[in-house]
Amino acid sequence: MQTPNLSLSVAGESALVARAKQESAGKTVELTGEQIKFYEEQGYLCLNALTSAEEVAEIKGLLEEMFAKKAGEKEGAFLDLVAADGKAQMSSPQIFNPNNYSSRLHKTQCFQNAYRVAKQLLGEEVRFFFDLSILKQPKIGAGTPWHQDEAYRDANFEYRELSIWVPLQDVTVESGCLRYIPGSNKGALKEHRSVNGDPKAHAVYVSEPFEEEKAVLCPMPAGGCVIHAPRTIHGSTRNESATPRLAYIMAFGLPPKPLKEKRVFSWAAEKQTAAAARNREWMRRGGAFVMLWRKLRRGELWSWELATYNAKRLLQKVGVRR
Repeated sequence: MQTPNLSLSVAGESALVARAKQESAGKTVELTGEQIKFYEEQGYLCLNALTSAEEVAEIKGLLEEMFAKKAGEKEGAFLDLVAADGKAQMSSPQIFNPNNYSSRLHKTQCFQNAYRVAKQLLGEEVRFFFDLSILKQPKIGAGTPWHQDEAYRDANFEYRELSIWVPLQDVTVESGCLRYIPGSNKGALKEHRSVNGDPKAHAVYVSEPFEEEKAVLCPMPAGGCVIHAPRTIHGSTRNESATPRLAYIMAFGLPPKPLKEKRVFSWAAEKQTAAAARNREWMRRGGAFVMLWRKLRRGELWSWELATYNAKRLLQKVGVRR
């Protein structure tokens, strides 16, 4: 999909040239009132530095080792972000919840700063939801299609969350930096469809018209981050550079609230991914207890609302109707 008249984020552009600002990494991140207002109005926010160069190297090493080992494959946590499973070469492999395979990820300044930023934007009651890592191989496959994160969630809940996307090397327009539609966070959730009409593909895309000409590109230095809301339309082009593009993403939020009126996501109902099948089988063979233990250990069931939400999601994963 070609995107005409893309504009370049001033914040992202300055981030690439203002490498001196990296010296602030490793310290507590405090958002200004202007930054908070920008996020609330535009649905995304670029920060030049979330962590240090040394910690970027450490996180990168941990994740690269996981990708080499295909961590979580039996659990359905290792998959191709865009294509269906089964291809000889994965263009965008993803690991869901890499913290399950290295607790060190949540002991970093990167995670602590991300948590602090989330609290500044959503309130002190915010909690960690999940993390993931995406590795975009160079010059193969497609980019991440335009989408809203809420389209991947349970249709029966209202989500008050945000995602924090951290590149582990400098990300340029050529290597597939993120792009956003400013202000789309204030609109409704749009219709989505499976990529190429294939229900076996993990990814979905916005299938109804939106103002694509308003897209803003956000190049970013290693250790910086882009924050976005669950309804902010975003995506990326494919990696046209000569090197892989590795990113670490953390999601934080308040307990999802059950909706009074039932919704149905047709794109979710049709999904038949191999990763979901592997996860379902793993859960039925005892993985459900492993998952609950992980969540309890990390304190993710801290409220009745969250415990109820996770219980419903668990039943859904093992194939029990609610």
